[in-house]
Amino acid sequence: MPESIIAGIPVHFPFEPYEVQRAFMEKVIICLRDGTNGVLESPTGTGKTLSLLCSSLAWIRTRQSEQQKQIRKLQDAANNTKVGPTGIVPGEAAELALTVGKANNWGVPKVIYASRTHSQLTQAMRELKRSAYAGMRSVVLGSRDQLCIHPEVMREQGNSNKVNMCKMRVHSKTCSFQLRVESKKDHPDFRGPSIMDIEDLVKVGQKLKMCPYFASKELVNDADITFMPYNYLLDPMARKANKIELSNTIVILDEAHNIEKICEESASVQIKSSDVAVAIEDVTHIMRIFTSADSQDFSGDEPKDFTLDDLTLLKEMLLELEKAIDGVVVDNLAEGTTYPASYMYELLAKANFTYGNCASIVALLDKLVQYLMVASQNNSSMIMRKGGSFLVLAELLTIVFANKEDIMAKVHRSFKVHVEVEEAKQNAGKPAPKQQQQGGWLGKGNNTSNSSSSNKAKVINFWCFNPGFGMEQLLNTQVRSVILTSGTLAPLKPLIAELAIPVAQHLENPHIVDQSQVYVKIIGTGPDRQQLISNFKNRDNPKYISSLGQTILNVSRIVPDGLLVFFPSYPMLNKCVDAWQTSGLWADIAAKKPIFLEPRGKDQFTTTMEEFYQAIRDSKGACFMAVCRGKVSEGLDFADRNGRAVIITGLPYPPLKDPKVILKRRYLEANRTKENQLLTGQEWYNLDATRAVNQAIGRVIRHRHDYGAILLCDSRFQDNSQVQQLSKWIRGHLGARPQCSPFGPIVRELRQFFRHAEETMEQPKERTDEPLLKNVYKTEAVTQENNEEKPLFKVKREPGQMATNAAAFKQANEMAIKVEMTNSIKSWTPDDYVSAAGRTQSHSQSKPPNAMDFMSRLDSNVSSIDFNSTGTGNLVKIHKRERSSPTFGDTKSSSQLKKRYKLVDNIKTEPSTSSSCSSSINSSSSTSSSSICCSQKEAPESRADFLREVRCFINQDEFRDFGKALLAYKNGGDEAFESLMSLLFKLLGKPQMRYLLLGIRRYLKNEHKAEFDKRVAT
Repeated sequence: MPESIIAGIPVHFPFEPYEVQRAFMEKVIICLRDGTNGVLESPTGTGKTLSLLCSSLAWIRTRQSEQQKQIRKLQDAANNTKVGPTGIVPGEAAELALTVGKANNWGVPKVIYASRTHSQLTQAMRELKRSAYAGMRSVVLGSRDQLCIHPEVMREQGNSNKVNMCKMRVHSKTCSFQLRVESKKDHPDFRGPSIMDIEDLVKVGQKLKMCPYFASKELVNDADITFMPYNYLLDPMARKANKIELSNTIVILDEAHNIEKICEESASVQIKSSDVAVAIEDVTHIMRIFTSADSQDFSGDEPKDFTLDDLTLLKEMLLELEKAIDGVVVDNLAEGTTYPASYMYELLAKANFTYGNCASIVALLDKLVQYLMVASQNNSSMIMRKGGSFLVLAELLTIVFANKEDIMAKVHRSFKVHVEVEEAKQNAGKPAPKQQQQGGWLGKGNNTSNSSSSNKAKVINFWCFNPGFGMEQLLNTQVRSVILTSGTLAPLKPLIAELAIPVAQHLENPHIVDQSQVYVKIIGTGPDRQQLISNFKNRDNPKYISSLGQTILNVSRIVPDGLLVFFPSYPMLNKCVDAWQTSGLWADIAAKKPIFLEPRGKDQFTTTMEEFYQAIRDSKGACFMAVCRGKVSEGLDFADRNGRAVIITGLPYPPLKDPKVILKRRYLEANRTKENQLLTGQEWYNLDATRAVNQAIGRVIRHRHDYGAILLCDSRFQDNSQVQQLSKWIRGHLGARPQCSPFGPIVRELRQFFRHAEETMEQPKERTDEPLLKNVYKTEAVTQENNEEKPLFKVKREPGQMATNAAAFKQANEMAIKVEMTNSIKSWTPDDYVSAAGRTQSHSQSKPPNAMDFMSRLDSNVSSIDFNSTGTGNLVKIHKRERSSPTFGDTKSSSQLKKRYKLVDNIKTEPSTSSSCSSSINSSSSTSSSSICCSQKEAPESRADFLREVRCFINQDEFRDFGKALLAYKNGGDEAFESLMSLLFKLLGKPQMRYLLLGIRRYLKNEHKAEFDKRVAT
């Protein structure tokens, strides 16, 4: 890969970096070198993730090489046993320095790469795999929900239940998967790959019967870069649970446009009256077990690191807390009442929860959770109590008392307590709480029964409005550098002010695409001249909803392949869908493109996305309707054909009457000064909507050669205040004075834009990389055993085909499938078809056509195909349409759309150049002639071609044994070599396969080649 010297560091990039990428990497390296922080914005599609990884890991590698030199010097000094003039032995000092250096990773920082979702992390790891730094050690941290493979734990409903069940089984040593981690953690299948994402960890864990969750933590100490979601890094409880060490680390926060909100949420907490009531019941239940005759049934296994006195004291405190919450006055039952931050500390103090006893109470609550988990497992007849209320209370105490007493003035400015009535949040039709039925929560009878607001169940919210608290906790861990980056960070100054982080480097990059690659317009009216504006007054207007549907329908007729439509909210999406289905617009749009709706469930989401991508591959095109701030708009990749246009149907403002939004605006107005440059409440409100729009727009342009259209279907986008908050590169396309354009000219311009783009832009060429020798067996085994990959079509056998040709036919079928899977570009050349068939150009030129290449040769520019001695005497004419995507408006002549092929038998060929596959097909040839033919051949040089040829001669079970032997030999010694040789002579010992036996020599270790030659010769 090309090497570039950037800020004095050699950086290996997959290609010559663009100027924006070079500027971005220079800022990153300067931050790492100087130990400073940076806020860097680079539009989506400029290679931001790849630039981040390459620059940071290049700097790490340079530091590692410098430290290696220092280590060698210390090792040389350690061998010096002479006593110096001061009486100190230099060797002993050097040994001490080596020990200290090794314990501190020789002072070389490690990288923590954090993003919002695991899908974004998976994309980042995919970028790392294709870079020059793929050999550096990396690991991803996931949750138990993603990594656990224990069947009983996975049957638990809810993540907290899975966590507690896992903790219980680990504590009681009843999880066989976790117990195998120590013995399997150094297994080659686990330590071998340098990069493993969530799916890789799960597969290896299932293969080795080892817990992927705990095994992944074994890789952290040796990893150069660790991938994790935001909450693992910013949430103090999550950071503690995952044992994340941040001292002298480089923290990269990618997709950081949501970082303010995440920091606020990590410092906020909520507790309900029902949580306290259930906690009281759980404590009472445990006390009942302690004092009942049945307590002996539970005294065997469960941990009881607490006494009855501890439980009695905790119950008294909880009863006082419940009494204090019941005494909170809520003046406005509909919207709730707001109190200052000090009110939360006063509330907890009434129940004797203080800074002094907080840590011991949290520890006690954790022990109670473990006790309940064990007890519920031992006695299935008892009511299932998992201790969820204890976890809520522990989180409350941890977050509230995480703020030190010496910064209470800042806490009072940045936090608010908002109290709501819990019944108001319940769905209609639910039964009344037991408090109303029995005169008190769960029938305790300690509350007077009246209908005043003070006795209603309440929700106590402790909200943080200053994201600087979360960042301050991060900076206090002695990190070396924090780098925040995204495509939509601007304006940078208010962001830096809100985070209260010292920033030495900042950057706002332009885009790398040309003006001709992007078409941006504001559509103010629909085809019926109805104004398009999705404000509160107009969103229920049936004429507006109909006009918006007509707009989408007309655009879907012009835009090829994928069309993305983003709505401000789920209610607005559902309202439009219902109206369009009633009017018939839905069916009209679906007739042009299949429609996919963004689901809320994780499992449904994955299935929907797969179906959408498949519709694009099938050249049907597709329309995906989603919501701003949803999963689709926040990080998924719709490159090339997957997303040729995006429609924004409105501005996704936060709910105006939401108490949290109201309090956030008040906080900004109260704390804004000329010095800190905070936004006003209204500016923040507008910016929150525009940033969500910028994120949705960024789904379309994903790389340098991509192109697409951006249609803003809301007349408010022409307002100057909205335009100024759009991404800088978008503003350049709208011009100095953006105006709404009439719908008619937009349709004409849009059609011309895509016609011009298809004629001038390089169309995407999707290719499937050839697998490496060490990975072929694994892929083959997974495909054959689990049937995970199903072919798009199957080639039917001709009637009367002989059974002896089964293997040959299967190979032809596989080649045909491979050609079909890769056929997703506008036009193909003979070289493309040669590549799709798995052969190099030189290989294809040196070998004539053969029966095994029938399906792939059918797609290349040849006029005859040799069937050797199949006995066909007739000439067959085949009319075949060229496979090309219909979505690009191909203008080829009719003579080019059809090609005529003539199949001719008995073409004379040289014996030395016939392929192994044709030899296997030629069942009518004599054994002697076949032996002569194959003895003169040479094995293919390509690993994949070699394995493909071996697969022609042996069956599935033999090929599986062959793959296992190769993998064992790769990681083994002489015994593995002996086993491999035995299998090779068994499988490839026949005369017609001798050339393959000789070809295996190039894959052997040097120390075994002489022995191999000796055995083959004899």
